[in-house]
Amino acid sequence: MKYFLVTFLVFSLFACSSDTEQESNEETITQKTDAETVKNVEVLFDKNTFDNPVKEQLLKELKICSDKNQGPEDYMHPSCTPLFFELFPFSEKIAIENGFILLIKAKTNDFPLRRILVFMRERGELVKVNGFIANLIGVKKTASQFDDLMLRFVDKDQGEDVFYNCLFSWDGTTYKYKSVEVIEGANWGGPVKAELKDSISKEVFKDIMGNKMIF
Repeated sequence: MKYFLVTFLVFSLFACSSDTEQESNEETITQKTDAETVKNVEVLFDKNTFDNPVKEQLLKELKICSDKNQGPEDYMHPSCTPLFFELFPFSEKIAIENGFILLIKAKTNDFPLRRILVFMRERGELVKVNGFIANLIGVKKTASQFDDLMLRFVDKDQGEDVFYNCLFSWDGTTYKYKSVEVIEGANWGGPVKAELKDSISKEVFKDIMGNKMIF
């Protein structure tokens, strides 16, 4: 995608703003995105203990944390605490010990960006069913009782950071990409227009996959 698509997006997102006053209420409603129904999630990694002791036990079961940690800046030996990790349930049907989202702080184990792993317990063992190089920024309740996830990916275009807020839905065994809802740069961006969403979502997915941000 890169330069051409970003230039097109800037034009598309803002060229329509001058026509806003001419839109009817009905047309405005149809422009609403899934992002508007998502509950925001913000993780600062600034707590010393988990709200649920099960979370620490799950980290130890995964063998992803260390008992050699020397403090909050010791990223090579992350402690089993919310200074480096946070866990979230993603379904009303499943206890967190049997299925959860793991958000990992940037720089942990020498990796520069935040990562997300989704685990399900199968035959008594925790199995990774998804991996993303992204940040969890929101969840959306669904009729299936499996939350949709809003993930924020970062890309580079002409040396500038470009952010994609993308919606993922549970398909019964794993999370699948659904659409891009918001695209933002340094001084531009906003919700993707409904009539452009299908085509732009396909291009954004190509970028995400090309950058190996889904694994």
